[in-house]
Amino acid sequence: MAPLLFFGLLSLLEISMLAMMTSGLDNAVLEASRRIRTNRDDVATSAAAFKDQICDQLGGDLVSCRSRVAIGVQRFSKFIDAGSVATSPPDGSFNAGHAGDIIIVKVDYQWPLMTPFLATAFGRSGPMSVTLGSRLAFKNEPYQ
Repeated sequence: MAPLLFFGLLSLLEISMLAMMTSGLDNAVLEASRRIRTNRDDVATSAAAFKDQICDQLGGDLVSCRSRVAIGVQRFSKFIDAGSVATSPPDGSFNAGHAGDIIIVKVDYQWPLMTPFLATAFGRSGPMSVTLGSRLAFKNEPYQ
């Protein structure tokens, strides 16, 4: 009975951590993307810089985060053109566009799992990890 209770508590803890990390990833993408949308002074100019902004928002070990995060920032002239690529995995591209451009931001994060049961319950990206994804579409503000 005790092992089942322990496993149940561990599973509940892991699901809670997974939900918290998903929310944190969405917030990190939103904050880093706001810099692109408004063309702030500290806007990322490369894929590596954008990845660092995401990892800074997530907190924790920066080196570990960099190896787990995949990003893609693409520019389009119309929302209709952007719809076809929104669900595809990030490809490492970075194009922040200009004022008035449509931008699609795609970020995936490889989250390591502790319990083997949950690894089979979620869509796995490895033997003991799951991919958390965040997607954001916006139109750059008319800055200049």
